[in-house]
Amino acid sequence: MLSSFILVVSLLLAFGALAGFALVVHSIKREDRRRSLTLSPQSALSSLSRRMLGLNVDHTACVIHPEQACPTCAKIDDTLTV
Repeated sequence: MLSSFILVVSLLLAFGALAGFALVVHSIKREDRRRSLTLSPQSALSSLSRRMLGLNVDHTACVIHPEQACPTCAKIDDTLTV
């Protein structure tokens, strides 16, 4: 009885880890296809994947060299200029 309980729990944990890995891989491929890494996350899954991977974009170079700014910073600069 105890061995079957341990087997079921271990299978559930393994399936959970595999499902989490599959979700992160799917989110990474979707972000890569959109080329949207400098933009804000489009979904909760993208946000979770970025947080899990420690992925963030440093925009200090956009401030230092505004002529070479990323699309997000360039769009913000265009809306701020009058």
